[in-house]
Amino acid sequence: MTVREKLLTLLFILVILFLWTGNLLGRTSEWNNHRKQAQADLLTQQQWLDRSDDYTIGLARALERVDPEKTYDGQRLSGRIDTMLRQVSLSASADIDPVKTREGEIFNDHNIRVRLNRISIAQLIRLNKLLSQETPYINLQSVRISKNRRKPEELDARYQINSFDLKNQ
Repeated sequence: MTVREKLLTLLFILVILFLWTGNLLGRTSEWNNHRKQAQADLLTQQQWLDRSDDYTIGLARALERVDPEKTYDGQRLSGRIDTMLRQVSLSASADIDPVKTREGEIFNDHNIRVRLNRISIAQLIRLNKLLSQETPYINLQSVRISKNRRKPEELDARYQINSFDLKNQ
């Protein structure tokens, strides 16, 4: 082999070694990031486990304040909202979405969206009073109010309403 061939072979080996080292360092860095994330997740889980007695006591206290007969499942929530809308004469201007339910170990969480178009401020206030009387069993997650573009003295409102029902334990 000539000096030129030896030099090119050495250069080729160095390039391959450089690429392999870069790849190895990249994988090592990625592995280290995953290790740190797993360590942080384990620490968080351990903190949850360490506080489990506090959470159990807090749950027991919260359940003492809640009457299971007054909680609303999805159907009862929809019916109760419809009744409230009728009480304030808003059922004709209301658009109620189906109830979305998330099931949990202790309770089920129910959410419903209600859109009200062309309503007065007095109707809005009466509906809010009715909803506030149902707390903590029915809660307002969010309310968006905007003026109606055709009639600025009327309002359009979007409600996100939440309720829960306790599972039998």
